[in-house]
Amino acid sequence: MTLTLAELQHAAAELNELLAGGRIQKIHQPSDHAIVLVVRKPGQTHLAYLSADAQLARVHLATAAPPNPPEPPQFCKLLRKHLLGGVIRSVQTRCDDRIAELNVENQDQNGAAVSRTLLVEIIPGFENIILLNEAGTIIDALQHAESRDGRRIAPRAEWQPPPRAADAEAAGHDRFAESVREQQFETYSAAIEQAYSQQDNTVRTENLRRGMLTALGKNEKRTKRRLAKIEQDFEATARSDEFSHVGELLKANLHALRKGDATAEVIDYATGRPVQIELDPKLSPKENMQRYFKRARKLSDGRSIISERLGQARREADRLAQLHRQIESAGTFDELAALRNFLPTASRQVSPRRREEMRAQPRQFTSADGLTILVGRNPRQNDDLTMHAAGNDLWVHVQHYPGSHVIVKMPKDKPLLKETLLDAAHLAMHFSKLKDSDKAPIDYTLRKYVRKPRGASPGYVTYSQQKTIMLVPDRRRLARLLEK
Repeated sequence: MTLTLAELQHAAAELNELLAGGRIQKIHQPSDHAIVLVVRKPGQTHLAYLSADAQLARVHLATAAPPNPPEPPQFCKLLRKHLLGGVIRSVQTRCDDRIAELNVENQDQNGAAVSRTLLVEIIPGFENIILLNEAGTIIDALQHAESRDGRRIAPRAEWQPPPRAADAEAAGHDRFAESVREQQFETYSAAIEQAYSQQDNTVRTENLRRGMLTALGKNEKRTKRRLAKIEQDFEATARSDEFSHVGELLKANLHALRKGDATAEVIDYATGRPVQIELDPKLSPKENMQRYFKRARKLSDGRSIISERLGQARREADRLAQLHRQIESAGTFDELAALRNFLPTASRQVSPRRREEMRAQPRQFTSADGLTILVGRNPRQNDDLTMHAAGNDLWVHVQHYPGSHVIVKMPKDKPLLKETLLDAAHLAMHFSKLKDSDKAPIDYTLRKYVRKPRGASPGYVTYSQQKTIMLVPDRRRLARLLEK
């Protein structure tokens, strides 16, 4: 839930005490609904977190800045233009409602003094962040809106307060005052941040997951349509032998055919039965024969090309299915962020922060026999994990389905024990599309028998010398592994 009026008044008073007189050095927009102001005062730096999220709207000081997107959104750029370098004169609530008001003094391009007001509306149904000029006219807002009562939030519109609900509380309950009085937290903002951090991370993670699955779903549908079309084309190439056979039948009966014939009835030497062959009456018998041979050659020549395209399309469909499963099973925002680069619609420009995310370490587990088991988190990490493993390490993967690569680090001259194999197999099944199945075939082989085809998509490998076990999952074994 959002802050109550009493809580917002308390938070605004604290921000006024700590931020008034401070200069805004940086402005970030870590998410669609949040702004962070980095405010510098002599000997201290503060982070003001302003959120207009419909579920978790709030205003407080933050202890650490959330990660930012590689490119700042347009609203963030506008705030930088008007507020960077400005001095915060006061922070307070407005209209005796859940609206925080930050008053900033700055200079325009000509050096003239200007005043700007940043409003953070956290009233349920009206959550927004709005920038006003001296006259109270809206410069821009995080979200543009127009309500039935005529209230309009858009550039150049005059700001008006949201309508107050008839049953609105005068102030509401203050959930944090007592814990601050009892010195459980040093500041009121710290109490707010602690209460909202887990919820905020959950909402942020689920929003990212939902957006990624939506984008991925569109590509999965497109890939399935493309795959179906290529499969049809490939099936059509199977008629190459049929057309070649018809050409041979016409060749053997050229003496009996005439130009202008629409059909030819000949004896099929393969079956001894008469067959009807369609002809183009505009062509001569020889030209009709050549037409069938040409169609046969075209299909035969195209078969290898279409076969290659078919393999590529199937690998891409498998890759997207694996990515879908990994997005669904990712447990943290950072894991999802690392997978975002593998979406087909994602920008191919990778920021330094994103590159570091992609280098996140594989999941690490310990087998019942004390051996290290590593599990890839995303397709590129699967490649890195497998291709950099020692040749005698054990490679484990669910058979014929997308899933994480699993590597068991094998000490020299130590045999593979059954308990370690079962532990690795359980992890391979858990981090795959067969996670919820009653049983799953699991392949395992030495890493030296795993190959990466040239030009193959991330995570795709071929392997040989494998053995297979049919795994019926043991929930207690899996729980032991995941707990550690």
